[in-house]
Amino acid sequence: MSMQKIRVGIQILGFILIPELFISIFGAIEEIYKAVISGSFALAALWPDILLIAVVVIATVIWGRFFCGFLCSFGAMQDLLYLAGKHLPFKPHLPEKADRVLKYLKYAVLLFIVLGIWTFALPGDMVWSPWTVFGMYAAFWKGLPAQAVFLSLGGALLLITMAGSLFVERFFCKYLCPMGAVFALLSRFRVFRIKKPAGECGNCRSCTGKCSMSIPLYKYERVDSGECINCMKCTESCPRQNVRLAPAPLVTGLVAAAAVAGVSMVGSLPTPVFAGEASESSSVAETEANVLKDGTYTGSGSGFRGETSVSVKVESGKITDISVESYSDDKKYFDKAESRIISEIIETQSTEVDTVGGATYSSKGIISAVDNALVAAGKTPSVSKETQPESTMVAPTEHKHERNGDGNGERNGEGRRKKQR
Repeated sequence: MSMQKIRVGIQILGFILIPELFISIFGAIEEIYKAVISGSFALAALWPDILLIAVVVIATVIWGRFFCGFLCSFGAMQDLLYLAGKHLPFKPHLPEKADRVLKYLKYAVLLFIVLGIWTFALPGDMVWSPWTVFGMYAAFWKGLPAQAVFLSLGGALLLITMAGSLFVERFFCKYLCPMGAVFALLSRFRVFRIKKPAGECGNCRSCTGKCSMSIPLYKYERVDSGECINCMKCTESCPRQNVRLAPAPLVTGLVAAAAVAGVSMVGSLPTPVFAGEASESSSVAETEANVLKDGTYTGSGSGFRGETSVSVKVESGKITDISVESYSDDKKYFDKAESRIISEIIETQSTEVDTVGGATYSSKGIISAVDNALVAAGKTPSVSKETQPESTMVAPTEHKHERNGDGNGERNGEGRRKKQR
């Protein structure tokens, strides 16, 4: 069986089973970065993210960008569109120099995200990411997100990416992908590299013509470029079998793909949160929380795939319990957000808490739902209007409202969750 058939098979499996994996990896980087710059880094809380990034980094340093070539669903989408675009009458050809310059754009995109969004939170509330919108729609069998998601900036960028992919192979990967920029930097140090001795090389330039990332392979005896995604097209296209990778590409490809995919499930586990000493900001929040009226309140907010509903209990003017009544998001991402967000809201007595990287929309759904519930308790909403949906508020009751199995209570078989402090 050819390497390309094996690669396509792995891409299809990845697309079906873990279409949001690239979002998880980038979200893990975001979570670790934010923890470091905020001074809140805690190994116990961030170990799943650290484990995921560690495996990805090790796999990339050893084998190169196998993730991009084998597992990235966004890359698989581009491959499929480019294949369909081969039937189009027009195919633009970018000069080698222009292609080389345009590839630096992805580093600018990465810098903007790190500084503009993660550090200074410029447009953090808007749906700006095309790969996030893609991740929402890729797993369509789990439920489609609201129409507003597709009509967002991220939706527009996704359409541009899809259009560009019809004409330019791996359009997004080459020029715009921030995760590709990270991988390109790491893979420069990779151990195993594609080699093609000049003494055995002809003048056909077949390897260069087949390269998905438009690397001028005819210039090199060893591929050191961080742009290489190890698609192995060059190794199979060489008529002299002069382009090769040791160890065998099949073994390295499968090992690298299995390593990243296997640990992705561990990397998305909910993280434990340990209560520490209250900070100065927490004390202020607790003072403000004393104006809350005692009772139990319910509220809802928009998550990744639909509505999240919570029940909030207030005693002696303070939030003492938050229970998730229902949600529509993917379990592993919702669990990751729930384990951190609810604990932090109760600990700080405030909904002004950071979202969880890799589970941003689930985080916002929980925060918005709690904030909406507390409006009935006399609290001024603290969530921005951009992320806050119309609330569902119920007057305080002596006992929490128990929901039945008519679809309004348990969703996806998850049932009600409860966090106490």
